[in-house]
Amino acid sequence: MNKKTFQTAPRPKPQPTADEIAAFERSGSGHDAAVQNVGSPKPANVANAEPTKRLSLDVPQSMHVRFKTACSATGRKMVGEVMTFIERRTAELEEEAGISRK
Repeated sequence: MNKKTFQTAPRPKPQPTADEIAAFERSGSGHDAAVQNVGSPKPANVANAEPTKRLSLDVPQSMHVRFKTACSATGRKMVGEVMTFIERRTAELEEEAGISRK
């Protein structure tokens, strides 16, 4: 019969310091805000003061791979391309519906 081996239990993480708690309360992640925003792409045409909403959609894996590959091959970000499409299509739909934007 095989002998089972067990890993040692993980040690609890130390309690956060007052500075870490304050940083978390300010920025939500506990990291410096400048470092936090490095990885989050923001389209250039969206004002920084405007709040954002998340949009999730399911696409077939093959379409996702094609889109990601095409964006990568042309040096574009996927989010920028999706935003460009949404802006263009929204303008078309508004025109069709007779909605005017000033």
